[in-house]
Amino acid sequence: MTAYDLSDPLALLNGMPFLDDGFTAKRLMAAVAAARHVTAQREGMRTRNPGRPIESWLGPSAVLLLAGGPSMPAVPLTAEQKSKVTTALQELASLIPPWAPLTTLPIRYACLRPANGAISASSRAWPQHILLADDAFTTAIELREQITHELAHQWLYLIEELWRLERPSPSLFTLPSGTTGRSPSEVLGAVHVAAVLNRLYVSAGDAPDGRMTRLSGYRMECLALLDQIADELTDIGRSIARLLKEAV
Repeated sequence: MTAYDLSDPLALLNGMPFLDDGFTAKRLMAAVAAARHVTAQREGMRTRNPGRPIESWLGPSAVLLLAGGPSMPAVPLTAEQKSKVTTALQELASLIPPWAPLTTLPIRYACLRPANGAISASSRAWPQHILLADDAFTTAIELREQITHELAHQWLYLIEELWRLERPSPSLFTLPSGTTGRSPSEVLGAVHVAAVLNRLYVSAGDAPDGRMTRLSGYRMECLALLDQIADELTDIGRSIARLLKEAV
């Protein structure tokens, strides 16, 4: 039996999702399902269905039961919107084949409403749920970007379920976009998304005019924030920050 160093998630997982082609998505999903199973067992949830397989805890419905988060500002997608989401996921897997396993994470997609100016949203309070505003469906490229953006967050949320990335009671920061009140782990998430979207558009070669310049500028500003949050991160959080600094 292979022994894994659980103290070093980047080595265990072979890097970061969407940035390292050797990232072991199935290993992370299996570990998260097992951890949720243990949590549910400890909290007495499995007494209602003792025969439930461990892997079923990876589904978004089961996760919400565990999370107990606030209600989501969402309504169901239309049939046409569901079809467009499916097409976008298939395109992502085709554009960058190593991303194919990342598109298979069980996600419940819904329409963000009211959008309040946002195009898409996700939260650790709503595990494995991605909310897409009507504006996300304006073009196929826009939808693909928003889905990629939120999938990057979802995979980082999974990592956070197993390893704490920030110290207790951390300071809050303002992102380069002007969004205030963001935790150090959310700053890591912003840098991760910027790097992932850069890779997407380099591979696809279809970035809208000016998008790559804006992404590059945003990423550089986010990278500068990493030095400010270093003392707020755990050792694992700092390891992720170092990897994000090195990402092309």
